[in-house]
Amino acid sequence: MQRNILVRGLRGAALAVAVGAAFATPPSARAADAKDVLTIRLSVDEDPIVPRLAESLGYLKQSGVRIVRAKVEDFSKEDYLLQAPLIAGQIDASYHWFNHAVFGARHNLPVEGVMVFNDAPGMTVMVAKREKDAIKSAADFRGKNVAEGALYGTKGLLTSYLAKKAGLPPHSYTPVMLKHDGRQEAVIKGLQAGSVDVMTFQEPITSALRDTGLATTLYDLNSKASTQKVLGAAWPSQSLLVAPAFAKAHPEAVQRLVSAFVKTMRYINRHSLEEIVAALPPSYFEGKDRKAEIHYLEMTLPTFAKGDYSFSPAAVRLVVDSVRSYDFDDSAEGRWRGSAVNAKVDPSTLYTNRFVERAMRETP
Repeated sequence: MQRNILVRGLRGAALAVAVGAAFATPPSARAADAKDVLTIRLSVDEDPIVPRLAESLGYLKQSGVRIVRAKVEDFSKEDYLLQAPLIAGQIDASYHWFNHAVFGARHNLPVEGVMVFNDAPGMTVMVAKREKDAIKSAADFRGKNVAEGALYGTKGLLTSYLAKKAGLPPHSYTPVMLKHDGRQEAVIKGLQAGSVDVMTFQEPITSALRDTGLATTLYDLNSKASTQKVLGAAWPSQSLLVAPAFAKAHPEAVQRLVSAFVKTMRYINRHSLEEIVAALPPSYFEGKDRKAEIHYLEMTLPTFAKGDYSFSPAAVRLVVDSVRSYDFDDSAEGRWRGSAVNAKVDPSTLYTNRFVERAMRETP
């Protein structure tokens, strides 16, 4: 027998009413036998391997969960506005960056993290080799040209946070190559021409820059240990997000999904790249350059949390502090992320570890 825990939500001014309506106790929230299957609408950031492996390895089925992919854009005009559909019950859970919980709290749209997939941002701060003797730390960014992606994103946020930690005042360096389209080619040309001094990027751009032979690593944010060394704490990036009201109304659904994902993370932690690739369904590679995709997985596997998928208070405070300190750009996304109806965000309200701690106990 299959149970569907999905409920209809409302939009706009009726959001407050929708919270109560969306999570009113349906038949799916009642106790049921172990053979029942819970259908959960999950939105994802791009195409992460964890849900794919959870399905192909049979962990979702074992946990009695069926995932239906949902698109935030079907309910909100942009992907970054995922909080309202979660709160309204139009989407049940989201696999996305944890900082969306911070942005939601700042706009009185509460969502909470229930599990960490990646405890490092997967970013590398690189310096042009011609500048390596002049740029020894972020304190030396003053007056330099810095390619850090769009100024509403995490790459820019972290670069700015490093500069602030090093004692530089805001706007001490010049952001360059901000456009998304053609960014990799533009940055490489700038590196070759001497018009880019510092670069903060993720894979696959990091490898492309390294392959030029013209850049060297200054800060490695590709593992929990290296991120802690640089920032003082881990950085919860890709995480599982839900509305607190959904978790309260449907704890069984959240627990089953988290348990399936913990089993998947255990598999990732304990198997080689080759074994992980072999376990992925063939459909994962459809329409992709298989060789490039495997290289991407190889380079990003160190960002995956190992053994512990819970949120630490220090890591959550780090994300909150960095968001508070950043001067987001004037794009629509930047204005929304940078503004705050509720400027005082309590980090402890942004996550709960009760589901993931139980799942980790039950899956050694």
